Amino acid sequence: MSIEVSSDARAAHGELGPLPRFLRPFVDWVAGIRATIHTKLLAGFLLIAVLLLSMGTLSIVVLGRLNRQVETLTALNKQASQARDMIYEVTSQSHYRAMALLQIEDPIWTPKIYAAKDAFVANLADMRTYGAQSELPLLDDLETVNSRFAASSEAVTRLFEEGRVKEALQVHIEQEHLISHELEAYLNQLIDDSRSLVVAETETFASNRRFLTIAVATFSGVSLLVAMTLGAILSWSLIRPVRRVDEALELIAEGHFDGRVEVPNRDEFGNLTRNLNRTTEQLSTLYTDLHSLNANLQETVDAKVAELERASRLKRYLSPSLADSILAGSQDVTLGSSRKFLTTFFSDIRGFTSATERMEPEELVTELNDYFSAMTDIVFKHGGTLDKYVGDAVMVFFGDPIPQDDHAERAVRMAFEMLDQIRALEDHWFRRYDVEFKIGIGIATGWVTVGDIGSPARSDYTVLGNQVNLASRLADKAEPGQILVTERTMKAVDRIVEGHEIDQVSLKGISHPIKIYELLPRG
Repeated sequence: MSIEVSSDARAAHGELGPLPRFLRPFVDWVAGIRATIHTKLLAGFLLIAVLLLSMGTLSIVVLGRLNRQVETLTALNKQASQARDMIYEVTSQSHYRAMALLQIEDPIWTPKIYAAKDAFVANLADMRTYGAQSELPLLDDLETVNSRFAASSEAVTRLFEEGRVKEALQVHIEQEHLISHELEAYLNQLIDDSRSLVVAETETFASNRRFLTIAVATFSGVSLLVAMTLGAILSWSLIRPVRRVDEALELIAEGHFDGRVEVPNRDEFGNLTRNLNRTTEQLSTLYTDLHSLNANLQETVDAKVAELERASRLKRYLSPSLADSILAGSQDVTLGSSRKFLTTFFSDIRGFTSATERMEPEELVTELNDYFSAMTDIVFKHGGTLDKYVGDAVMVFFGDPIPQDDHAERAVRMAFEMLDQIRALEDHWFRRYDVEFKIGIGIATGWVTVGDIGSPARSDYTVLGNQVNLASRLADKAEPGQILVTERTMKAVDRIVEGHEIDQVSLKGISHPIKIYELLPRG
């Protein structure tokens, strides 16, 4: 028996949902267009994209202007600040000159005068690199007056050094001191000009910001309205035939594979219904085949998920190339817990805690990320297993999961390369935070417990034992830039590095005194 789905009867009972009356003419018009669904959707999306592109272009233009105004405001504020510094430098020269002339036997004032002059010239040169074009004539005048000021200062200094103090004092009063007031007048004018420009730029910035806010709000509202209207029209032109097909599929789901469906659409939905009617004849057989295929697919998915989890865990501890080699089957490893003879490495930054008080959170995260990235590259280069980061400390071990006969040597070579790398970072840190950062390193070789440790919800591949604690204590004890190792490590690496015993000490957590060696590069 053939069952024909009556779309008209379904619509009459309201099963299609409440289609707004004012949208019906538009929905019918869109449904009757002889075009593919792809073309209809593309046209709607294109219209919305044009609106969004227009809003984005306007926003970019206005934001560009705002950005340039922010840069201008920053430059003007800097210009005013530097001008105040230069006034102080001019005033300082006058004060130092007076002290030099009054304290003839004290030689320290003349160098201070010329140090202030150098600072003034440097500030003036810097101001030229970013100053507004309108201020360039004033900067030229400043440079001219400063040349006269420098010449008069040279004359006063020369007379003073020849012992002609009274003449030097007279030249200072009649020339040098008066010219300093000229410089101060120009600088005060520069400050006033900067303030006026700041006020004007601020007003323009506020106007542009209001314009951008209104424009974005308007475009957003229009875009939202158009998008909702187009979405409703397009969706209803597609939902009605879809729901008719849905009823036929519901009958098929109930086991009525002889159902038929008819739709008036002249697009892909017409082809869909014809194919659906042919497909029902084969669904019974295909359902059985699909069930079998689904069971096989689940097994494949489970295997792939396990493989991905293993890959993710390996790449947390090992270099990407080594992890890929293991996953490709070139090397075989297991992450089970066991007792092994390994070398453990600890390092942490000296002075970093105090520096964080001067750093913004974003700066702290950026500097730590740069540091850890550099250190991690070195760890992977030497075949180490990256255990974890603890604050600014790095924990690494060698010899597992890939066996390494030279695990102590690898740890030591890595330590020296880290010291070289940290020196490259020191200059940047010192210039930016006025703090010298160095690392202290501790290395211990011995028997540890290594494996996947934790709960089913969260676990880590790590090492435990006295040798791990010992390496951590050595890192705490190490001076900045120092590598401390145990006697067993020293014996394993004495052919590649120099080392000398520095003490036998008792460390917290270690039950007996141990010998500590400091490592130095051989030769």
